[in-house]
Amino acid sequence: MPTPVPPASTPPTGDPSTDITGAELVLRVLRDEGVRHVFGNPGTTELPLIQRLASQRDIQYVLALQEASAVAMADGHARVTGRPAFVNLHAAAGLGNGMGALTNAAAARVPLVVTAGQQDLRHLIHEPVLAGDLTGLARATVKWSHEVSTRTELGTALHQAFRIAQAPPAGPVFLSLPMNLLDEVGPPPPRRTTIRYAAAAPVGDLAKLLNETPRDDIALVFGDELARLAPAEGLALAERLGTPVWGTGWPATNPFPTRHPLWRGYLPTHVPGIREALAPYRLVVIAGAQPFSLYYPYAPGPLLSDRTQVAQITEDPSAPGRDTPVDMALHGQLRPTLRELLDSLPSEGEAGYASQDPSRHGPELPALDLPSLARVLAATLPDGAIVCDEAPQAARHIRAALDLRRANQYQWVAGGLGWAMPAAVGVSLARDRAAVLCTVGDGAAMYCPQALWTAARLELPIGFVVANNREYRVLKDNWRQRDPRPPRHLGMDLDRPAVDFVALSHSMGVPAGRAGSTGELTETLTDGYRTGRPFLVQVDL
Repeated sequence: MPTPVPPASTPPTGDPSTDITGAELVLRVLRDEGVRHVFGNPGTTELPLIQRLASQRDIQYVLALQEASAVAMADGHARVTGRPAFVNLHAAAGLGNGMGALTNAAAARVPLVVTAGQQDLRHLIHEPVLAGDLTGLARATVKWSHEVSTRTELGTALHQAFRIAQAPPAGPVFLSLPMNLLDEVGPPPPRRTTIRYAAAAPVGDLAKLLNETPRDDIALVFGDELARLAPAEGLALAERLGTPVWGTGWPATNPFPTRHPLWRGYLPTHVPGIREALAPYRLVVIAGAQPFSLYYPYAPGPLLSDRTQVAQITEDPSAPGRDTPVDMALHGQLRPTLRELLDSLPSEGEAGYASQDPSRHGPELPALDLPSLARVLAATLPDGAIVCDEAPQAARHIRAALDLRRANQYQWVAGGLGWAMPAAVGVSLARDRAAVLCTVGDGAAMYCPQALWTAARLELPIGFVVANNREYRVLKDNWRQRDPRPPRHLGMDLDRPAVDFVALSHSMGVPAGRAGSTGELTETLTDGYRTGRPFLVQVDL
């Protein structure tokens, strides 16, 4: 007996050449928006969409074994493409599982369109299993949260979700999709509305200030916004001025080539360190929305010296003045604004680009510690590979060793753990199955290890390197700042029993091994990349 189609709230036109189901409408919108991957973990409320996806070939369904992994995969994908990635979760429980990864995407301002299947609207009054206030659950972590209530509005809501996710400042949005609306027949979606952002901020006053300030008294601070939207213009501005460039202390990505002679690295994440780093400069020019990331411990301000003038260029009108008082705030699109600023500055010789071999930073040691681990990772990294880093204890060494030739080549977790392993999957897919290095601490690796299975299923060329010290070392370091001689560290040791990441990786279908010396690690990484498939290395420190 055929399955009855629920009655439509909007009558179909009766023209079989135009009337389509809601699920088919979703796919048409995805094609209009340039989506080629759907990241998800399915359930019964998503079956209409999953069944429709199964009958076509141009949009790939990327199966994650847990919803946080699905969101993080989409996060990595969107960071590289610069366009919203699409996620489909399962009802209230699946959305709840994905919330931690959603907070990361919100903090890093990553454009995502996240959907979840809602139960049939006609029996929500009976509070069926897994139904709930999905929009309320998502609201704290997204720019816009909406439940589609009629088949008529489905296409409009989907197109609007993509526009809002991409609009400055970018970020995730959420749509609740009731199951019956995906089965319902109705008209096709409306045409896509294209918005072109090209408004430059007025740069005359800033150009005058830059021309009047000695170059040695100027510093540039570049944030994630610049890295994603105007890296070439940022590089040109730094070289035109010949002034040093700093990155934010908790970067989502690298904003500048890391072997450039003007690059000074990343700012500290505490007030005294930021103030000390920028105290020598009379003028600090910020390009981006969140320049001064603060982490731990708290310290009172002011963030910058009273003698320091601050100018900020950003697409986010709410950003200037949030971290520190700003003397000159320019609200506009970064690329056209920086281009106009460059046109207003006198031409000077470029500072030049000096590349170094990161493998030669210091003596080569046979035993593995964090500096030698970082040097081997940098020396074996395939040309153009992107790095997804979630190894907090090793991060500063990795950043110092890497020779990154372009912005947005290094990606860092925005907050909660469990991001890097699934993000590496999304990054590789976004770059047509390109090589990716994923560095992750042993504690972080336990949050979303299911991503290994997806990497194996898709045969993606990802090198997973687990820096294994069998403890939450960063937490111990912070503990010692409060109590230098604790009798014990509660809940911070991972040694009884120790996690066997090699066995875990094998169980997920990813070949794995151990490395205890620089020679072993070099050989393992070189051989692993050569396979063109995923592999894992457990590095015991």
